[in-house]
Amino acid sequence: MAALEQALAQLPKLFTKTNEDTVVLAKTSHDGALAVTACTPQNDAYEGRYDQESLQKMGASDFKLYFDTMTDSFNKNKCTSASSGGGYSIDVPGCGRFELAKAGMNGHSFMLENIISFTKLRTSKDPDRLLEEANTRAVDASAKVGDLEEEARSLQHTITICREKVTYNHTRIKDLESELAELQLKKKNAAGEDAEAEEAAYEEEEDVISRVRNPLGEIECKEYDLDLLRMVKGQFMDFSEESAAAYDSESKAYQYCKVVRPMTNAAFEKLTEGFSEPLQQTVHKLLEKIDDWDYDVFGLQEAMCGSFMHEGLVEQPRGGSLFITAYALLHRYGFMQKFNINEKIMLNWLSLVESGYHPNPYHNSMHAADVLHVTHYILSPGDMINTCRLCDEDVFAAIMAAIIHDYNHPGINNNFHIKVQTYLATLFNDRSILENIHVSSVFELMKTEQFNVLECFEEEKRRDIRETLVEMVLATDMGLHAKILGSFKRRLADDDFRTFKRKDDIRLALSMAVKMADISNCGRDQKLYLGWCNQIADEFYMQGDRERNLGFPCSPFMDRFLPAMAKGQIAFMNYIVVPLFECISELIPKMHFSVDLTEENKAYWTQNDDS
Repeated sequence: MAALEQALAQLPKLFTKTNEDTVVLAKTSHDGALAVTACTPQNDAYEGRYDQESLQKMGASDFKLYFDTMTDSFNKNKCTSASSGGGYSIDVPGCGRFELAKAGMNGHSFMLENIISFTKLRTSKDPDRLLEEANTRAVDASAKVGDLEEEARSLQHTITICREKVTYNHTRIKDLESELAELQLKKKNAAGEDAEAEEAAYEEEEDVISRVRNPLGEIECKEYDLDLLRMVKGQFMDFSEESAAAYDSESKAYQYCKVVRPMTNAAFEKLTEGFSEPLQQTVHKLLEKIDDWDYDVFGLQEAMCGSFMHEGLVEQPRGGSLFITAYALLHRYGFMQKFNINEKIMLNWLSLVESGYHPNPYHNSMHAADVLHVTHYILSPGDMINTCRLCDEDVFAAIMAAIIHDYNHPGINNNFHIKVQTYLATLFNDRSILENIHVSSVFELMKTEQFNVLECFEEEKRRDIRETLVEMVLATDMGLHAKILGSFKRRLADDDFRTFKRKDDIRLALSMAVKMADISNCGRDQKLYLGWCNQIADEFYMQGDRERNLGFPCSPFMDRFLPAMAKGQIAFMNYIVVPLFECISELIPKMHFSVDLTEENKAYWTQNDDS
């Protein structure tokens, strides 16, 4: 008996799982025998007690060797189990068969209690704390499941939108092919006409028709909501009763309100006391935050066009977020009145530019509206106007540059053009390809009278505005980023820079402003930032698909089969965004908060790595 007690004293609790997924426990009983308990997956419990005599009948002569064999079999899960009449049997290799009888207890609870007590003995951790940690992990896992399900729904929505785009594009291709066939037929029929007459007609046509595509076609301007524009104008334009009495829409002095009659201050106040039109109320509320960093172009686009996705960017029949934001800011700064800009021409121009933005996932008119707003924020709330001593023409040029900075963007970057060696890459010698297209296309269209918004300026000021605008748009080429940032840092270190007496210094500061606005998403509130992240990811993956279809390797971060958004965003913030934002903040300290927001968004990706 002493030999058995000595061997059992050295025997720890043994746990194993059999071929039937039954959990078996072997331990010393309170009366100095071996207790074997089994719990089946169905929560049936069986138990048996084996004293010295019983174990000797099963072949146990050397108890230490017997229990060592049992320990090895349990640890290696070599045991098998089977139902035996009304009981249950456990075969332990080298130790024999243990016959167990049905036990009236909850097997799972019994096993769990023994496992917890065993764990408590083997570790210093409190089982209650272990249970609490397990529950915490379960909650975290559940939240993760919820996030993944939401992401799956978002991806499914994106797939649906992409399919709709494909359908739309196929239909549009067929329409264009039909138009091309008709034009070719007309050209063939006209081939027999007198060559001199045709050449004269061509030369005459060149005088009035731009050499680039007019996205409006035969019309001068899309339809717009006149009452909505009156409300927007009233929100930013001071128009007293005396001004209203003197107003004459036919007078050249009132070209700035040639189309939309201004609301008097009293009429606007009465309107805002109780809107009858929900759209006016929504737009008014959104425009109230135009001087705030979290101005919501997503909400404005959805209000104007029903959606900020592809379907809300294709037509924009009453104008979208770019049209409204630009119209509001032109009155917010008083440019329409100061320069007496012909309102009809300005509305034509805004409609033209917005229509010239393609419904890309990211580089669309909504992105232009966002860049326009942030450029305004840097200039006014950010205080660049006062710091850099900007004149009205400088600010006007900056606003115009932001409006057109991605005009006619095809949804692919300069590297794609260079890699594929497109006609445009050859035309511009691989230098700022898209940026040259953006600015040159708009100025070519402005040669026609109905779009010439600079016709009200004297020649010298018109040339000055054009040079500033061109320099700002070309500065958005990321291929020039290091060069421009380096120039700004060097000038920032010079004492005479902050006097801003040189036009080159003013234009350099304005270029930095539009560059910051162009990549400002990283420094926005997280909701807006993640919204733009989804858009840029879609566009990147679409370019990657085109590269793959053409037999080229996908550009970094553009392969939808190797997602690495977190890695790409963190690298972009570290090497591009933060250095730029810090430089801007050194010039205008009011913008330093954008650096802090960027760090917060970078921290988000360190916790949500998708690679």
